[in-house]
Amino acid sequence: MKAIRIGMAVVLPSLLSLAVGLGHAAPREAGVPAAVVLRDAAVRDQDDMCIWVHPTDRARSTVIASDKAAGKLFVYDLAGKTVQTVPAVKPGNIDLRYDFPLGGKKVDLVAFNQRRGDQIWVYAIDPATRTLRRVDDGRIDTTENYGGAFYRSRKTGKLYFLVTCLRAEQYELFDNGKGKVSGRLVRRWPTGYTEGAVGDDEHGRIYLGEEDRGIWELGGEPNDPAPGKLILPVGKNGLMPDVEGLAIYPLPKGEGYLLVSNQSRNRFNVYARTGDHRFLGAFSVQGARDTDGIDVTAAALGKAFPKGLFACHSSTSGGCPVLLVRWEEVAASLAPKLKIDTSQDPRSSK
Repeated sequence: MKAIRIGMAVVLPSLLSLAVGLGHAAPREAGVPAAVVLRDAAVRDQDDMCIWVHPTDRARSTVIASDKAAGKLFVYDLAGKTVQTVPAVKPGNIDLRYDFPLGGKKVDLVAFNQRRGDQIWVYAIDPATRTLRRVDDGRIDTTENYGGAFYRSRKTGKLYFLVTCLRAEQYELFDNGKGKVSGRLVRRWPTGYTEGAVGDDEHGRIYLGEEDRGIWELGGEPNDPAPGKLILPVGKNGLMPDVEGLAIYPLPKGEGYLLVSNQSRNRFNVYARTGDHRFLGAFSVQGARDTDGIDVTAAALGKAFPKGLFACHSSTSGGCPVLLVRWEEVAASLAPKLKIDTSQDPRSSK
């Protein structure tokens, strides 16, 4: 089967070609097929990404990839066309939250840990053009950082960005009254070597992936005790050292799934979002190797992704692409099947 090119992307009707760019179909391999491959000509290693849901036309949603090797952010539409390229020196993990009050308006924010210079950089998304504009004050300084993620408190409405490395640091982000986002440190605690993180705003929790030990769970409020509890240790349910990306698939009534990139096994573990985080199974994506960052949305994103979208990095040659997978195909790959629910508004849950 030949690949179909759209812009700089390769759209695969049923399976991922490992020879994308050469136009040759690869032998069928196990795993869920990618529907779209994001690979701008300038990419080198897009090892984290976030999915932005457009406020009025979900088919115009985008995926924003962070490439520390290229020193750039890449904004893609859902067909894989590059919307914008943003110079960013050495961006780390990238995340977003909606409707942040800034300059008398509500804006959607994208932020990442800047690994060269040890800062947090923040951008606003223009929904008309789908492009990014830097809005931080240039002074949100951290200690050495490796990864990061947002957390928004439902108790106070405050927005935080967490950076990770050999310690975790939590910064409150706020409008400084001059149209810029400033930040202040609210807590820090020691960790093992950690990169991946995700905030569960609905439940007031933060999850951290300590690469050699497993997944930690702790409260997201600045006065909650840290480091919390090691809930998913390495060695259990096939989870191997080098734990990487984390993401949450939300379902109604606070249910859902915690997804973990099991990098060493080229697989993704699925756990219950709540309770004892019961292991539900694992899946792979065709062409995904040594995956770092992942993201997921339950939102229906038009005809291309009508039941939601899972995105993952792959360390394959040729620029380390981001692979986009239809959620219904992920859900069907496990037994019993995972649930699908597109009824929730991601702008109210994030």
